[in-house]
Amino acid sequence: MGSRKQLIAPLISLGAIGLGVVHLVKPDVKIDGATLVLAAIAVVPWLGDLFESIELPGGAKFQYRKLEERLEAAEERAEEVRLAVNGASRQARVALVASGNESVREESADEAVGRLQDEFTDLRRRMPSGPERTYRQELIFAELVRLTPQLDEFDIAGALGSTDGGTRLTAYARLYACPEGDLLPALVEAATEEVLPFAQFWALHAVSAVIDAVGPGNVQLATVRRLRECLMLVPLGAVDRAQSLRAVLGSLEEAAG
Repeated sequence: MGSRKQLIAPLISLGAIGLGVVHLVKPDVKIDGATLVLAAIAVVPWLGDLFESIELPGGAKFQYRKLEERLEAAEERAEEVRLAVNGASRQARVALVASGNESVREESADEAVGRLQDEFTDLRRRMPSGPERTYRQELIFAELVRLTPQLDEFDIAGALGSTDGGTRLTAYARLYACPEGDLLPALVEAATEEVLPFAQFWALHAVSAVIDAVGPGNVQLATVRRLRECLMLVPLGAVDRAQSLRAVLGSLEEAAG
């Protein structure tokens, strides 16, 4: 900011001197009101780096920095709304698929879940990151949300610590569909350590579902601290995951009074 002030102030001064020189050298050259207005308009955007505000005769006043702050705040709110809408849309798509008809495949829930885990791994291996892959992954997750409650035996805690992404995603889907408060610390740990962005997104939504089920006031302080650490570890560009975490932490802080 200081360097910009040092550059802009001399430029404005030089511009004013230049107009004065033109007037002295060529007095017959008329600088009409329209020219002066255009020159003022050209200078106005740069004055914010020099002044908080400037008041003109008649009471007109420009509040440069306040206006800039308001614009930035409006842009931030718009981005928050966009992210909220995007996150809600993703959850709605998953809910729609998960509530659909039973699969026509003649296979058990265990077989279907195994197939979906393999499809998830294969999809990530052969398709580059992008909207299409994300959409197909959402279809897989939605099917897991529908199927995992039907599993006869499923070691959720073991799946949360698995080295296989598809297995971890299955655990997130199960806890998203059927929240279990006893597994919240393990789920938060898995979400914090999750290396797959798509899986971490749904792990955090599973965390939110479990917290809603047990009540924010019943969450242990150690778990809250781990969630705060998780927020610090989320990459700067991962705004959707950061927003989900902030929403969860906000509900916990509100419950804590």
